[in-house]
Amino acid sequence: MALPRGARCMLLGANGAGKSTLMSVIGGRHLVEEESAMVLGRPAFHDTSLASRVALLTGNWTHTVSFVGHNVPYQAMEVSRLIASHSVGVDPERVRRLVQLLEVDEKWNLTTVSDGQRRRVQILCKLIKPCEVLLLDEITTDLDLLARQDLLQFLREESEERGVCTIYCTHIFDGLDGWPTHIAYLSGGEMVFCKPIEMAVDLLEVPEEMRLRGWGRLFCAVQRMLLEQMPRYGTLISATPTASCGDVVPKGGPAIAVHDLSWGYTGAKSAALHSVSFELERGVRCLLVGANGAGKTTLLKLLGGKHMLPRGTVDVLGYSAFHDTELNTLTSLLSGDWTRQVACVGNGVPFQADFSMGFMVGSFVEALVRDGMSEAVVEQRKARLVELLDLDMEWRLHKVSDGQRRRAQLFLKLLRPSQLLLLDEVTTDLDVLSRQALLQFLREESDLRGTTVVYSTHIFDGLDDWPTHLLHMKEGTVAYVGPLQLARKAVEQGSGSLYQMVRGWLSQEREARKVRTNSASAVPMVETNVNKPVVAAPMPAKSGASKFDRFGGAGRQSMYVR
Repeated sequence: MALPRGARCMLLGANGAGKSTLMSVIGGRHLVEEESAMVLGRPAFHDTSLASRVALLTGNWTHTVSFVGHNVPYQAMEVSRLIASHSVGVDPERVRRLVQLLEVDEKWNLTTVSDGQRRRVQILCKLIKPCEVLLLDEITTDLDLLARQDLLQFLREESEERGVCTIYCTHIFDGLDGWPTHIAYLSGGEMVFCKPIEMAVDLLEVPEEMRLRGWGRLFCAVQRMLLEQMPRYGTLISATPTASCGDVVPKGGPAIAVHDLSWGYTGAKSAALHSVSFELERGVRCLLVGANGAGKTTLLKLLGGKHMLPRGTVDVLGYSAFHDTELNTLTSLLSGDWTRQVACVGNGVPFQADFSMGFMVGSFVEALVRDGMSEAVVEQRKARLVELLDLDMEWRLHKVSDGQRRRAQLFLKLLRPSQLLLLDEVTTDLDVLSRQALLQFLREESDLRGTTVVYSTHIFDGLDDWPTHLLHMKEGTVAYVGPLQLARKAVEQGSGSLYQMVRGWLSQEREARKVRTNSASAVPMVETNVNKPVVAAPMPAKSGASKFDRFGGAGRQSMYVR
């Protein structure tokens, strides 16, 4: 492949195609022959002067930004200090613009903000110093769609005004139509093509059925290319099994009942959730949406029993979310943060250790059967999940891609039948077809077994007709909860889409924040009567949670002996 200065290249391909490896080679992370990888006319690995001219940003937060330096944990520093340490010699106007663009609060402490807000800080620190080549490997996975849109606009300006060459590897195509100047497609470690966008017109034609659903050109093109490479997926993601993989969930009261929930992390300046109340009936597929910092992850962790709460505040399947250990085998919380949440398979065995996927699968199947599950049910679920997630039993998990490791995580979490599934950004590393296959399995679990699914995501490609309900979180409160009617209207009438609806909500929230900020700065200072006490709304009662709980603190599963 060859790219000119100022190019914006989308690097496409399935999980394991070699995209991250190629980006690392171009970024000078691996030794290759001098002439095989040239950047700005210099050998990518051998010429150390490229270190200040090329920036490689990867999507794996904990691997790439564990420490600032001198063994100081990145998460323990205030954002203002991070910005100061990265912006020496940089034009203050550029720093100000990036801070404003990414909506970063310099008073943030990274232990008390969301993953999306931490991602914004990571991107800010990487983009502060101007460079000539940007290599972006899945860096927008935690960003809400407005933040992603603003970042892409900034990258477009860098390309057009400064001639920066950008290679952007992603599986998220919401709002990307019209952004790239070039498209490159990798398959099985080989470059199938790399060409300007105007030479790929036939590739970007959208079938009428997909156009009516509001699906974008790039999403449709990638789906078509991957289906040509793996045609069996066409049947897998559309076929409906006639038998459920496990016992049907018993009927009863609501799956989730939350009553006037207010909760905050210890040391935080404000509560993460404010007076949250809602119910979800059993068997629904609920999409959880909202901006970065809206409280989605906190809510899912509370539903999953990860933080202590008073009885009666959060009930799940008729049990108290934190206190009742019966929920250990009835619910499952799948988090998008691989390294924090799935550091071990069990019994202290590191997940990334050098053993095969087949060994892990066999061991887990045996454990479930010993726990009393029907061997026939376990084998049936195993076969369906291996097929849908395209797992290779010969994989060594320390040698495969992030997307392939994510599939392994999902397999281990979904093999045991659950009555409630809580999913927090679990599809960020999955390619288009793997994501659709997972959503198909979740649809089957809901329709055939009655499993309740709550799925939080910022990715809306091909999602319009999947959810039955929508839960919109806005600054720690519930803005809307109820059935989703938009999807069927979009399919039938060809107007609107889930992406456009959520984008509209987030845009309204942003405008409201700007109005509040401007109003607050315009309020004149007045003399305060020192004899009159100032009454403020009380913070929610302390929950006993550590400020490090969002990284996987003690929950129901570890507070009690089974």
